[in-house]
Amino acid sequence: MLTQLHIKNFALIDDLTLEFSGQMNVLTGETGAGKSILIDAIRFVLGERMDGFRSDAQEKPCQVEAAFELQGGFLQNQSALEPYLSEDGLFVLRREISLGKTRAWINNRLVSLSLLKEAGAYLIDIHGQHDHQRLLDSSSHLDILDRFAKVDSLKADYAVFYEQYARLKKEQEELAALEEHKERELDVLKYQVDEIERAEIRDLNEEALELERMRLANSEKLAEIVSHALAVLDENEASADSALSEAVRDLKGLVKFDTSVEKIKADCESVQYSIQETVAALRDYREKLTFDPDRLKDLEKKADLLEHLKRKYGGTLSKVLEFYKEAKAKYDKLIDMDVTKKDLHKELLDLGPKLREAALKFSEKRKKAGALLKKTIEAELKDLQIAHAEFEVRVEKTDFSSEGMDRVEFLARLNPGHPMLGIAKIISGGEASRVMLAMKKALMQVDPVPVLIFDEIDTDIGGRLGHVTGQKLKSISGERQVLLVTHLPQIASFADRHFKVTKSVQKGRTLVQYQVLEGEAKVRELAQMMSGQQESDISRRHAEEMLDRATK
Repeated sequence: MLTQLHIKNFALIDDLTLEFSGQMNVLTGETGAGKSILIDAIRFVLGERMDGFRSDAQEKPCQVEAAFELQGGFLQNQSALEPYLSEDGLFVLRREISLGKTRAWINNRLVSLSLLKEAGAYLIDIHGQHDHQRLLDSSSHLDILDRFAKVDSLKADYAVFYEQYARLKKEQEELAALEEHKERELDVLKYQVDEIERAEIRDLNEEALELERMRLANSEKLAEIVSHALAVLDENEASADSALSEAVRDLKGLVKFDTSVEKIKADCESVQYSIQETVAALRDYREKLTFDPDRLKDLEKKADLLEHLKRKYGGTLSKVLEFYKEAKAKYDKLIDMDVTKKDLHKELLDLGPKLREAALKFSEKRKKAGALLKKTIEAELKDLQIAHAEFEVRVEKTDFSSEGMDRVEFLARLNPGHPMLGIAKIISGGEASRVMLAMKKALMQVDPVPVLIFDEIDTDIGGRLGHVTGQKLKSISGERQVLLVTHLPQIASFADRHFKVTKSVQKGRTLVQYQVLEGEAKVRELAQMMSGQQESDISRRHAEEMLDRATK
């Protein structure tokens, strides 16, 4: 659960720390007082993008920190988050914006914003008026039903067959597209394959060819350089070898009188041997230098051809070979198209029964879960005083897809005599809130998110429905922590912790404050919510009765 929230320099909040009840937490206050700023701060610390956000004090860092108490090994199976878990169950998310840069932490360890967002998705589910859109969007209904039906393992079995099916269908479609221009495509592919094959580049050493070409092209210059080097080292009268030979003779004579120069003499001999080896290698190199104009011409043609292939099929020979392999495979497929088509058709025929059997397993489970979800939601809607509500989970067969062979849509009839329609077409704002509450209650057993936030869920709900809506929220708070913004005293009366939000001007700056209400202060707030700012004896009496009813 969310135990504490610390907000600093966020919008109209200067410095605020709030501690929450583990059950139902309520925020009330006048319109425009800043109740939703707290929800925005929570969205911020969960990693959501805040369009148009700004801090009033740009020179100061904006920071929001949310502390959670995790129970029962929660999040231990999430590999990305497991390294950040603590033994005592404390789990702290923190996000800061300073000088235009954002940073995030989990349990005081710096993390990416994406990981912060992933953690937040497991911890808090926020429902505002715009958040109803997922419930109303029929494309999300299949996922909602699957969570209720618990079909993950069956879908995993199906996915193995579907991956094969999708691959075969793709190959079939590619063949069909190729068949339209088969002859032209064959001519182009044959030319490309032949052109690359003629170049004989499969085992070609491009560096060795270029080195040979350079030698042949510069053979005269190379011979001149080597001859000069040999003359300096050995072939002139004043060559290095001659000079070293004379030096070695002198040193040998010196050693007879002073053995301490033995090492100097040995080093000089070593240099002489090294020069002699170098001379032998240079002579061998000079003998191999030849000028073969025909060979040079062939190598230059080969180099031009390689450059042409690289420009045409890829920047390197390895990429040219990749292109060749793909073109050859495509060519062979076209040549054997009839055989390939038959093979693909047979594979699909063999795979079809396995795919259908796997899909039917969780399709049947969806239908059974849909019938149970229908009963559960209808019961919840009746509790919320939509007495004649009918709910339907329509499961219709479709072509195979990654989700099986079903299309799912939630339909409802909230008034007798009306047709069953998709829920997006038949519910008003207030009805959307109640249908969403019913859905949330029904799906609670398969939805592990521990904290539910409702931002003005009471929109379009009158006072008469406020009490039953409050009861339902109170019931939910017995299993999940609830935080909600409301304008209805009937809902606020069920709060385990009640926060009043006010706005004031201090030293020329507008700030928002949050006050925990208890006892008499709570009665006064409910009375004012009923009658406006002028509290009356009647509204006080009603407030006390309301609180009394809520606690029974």
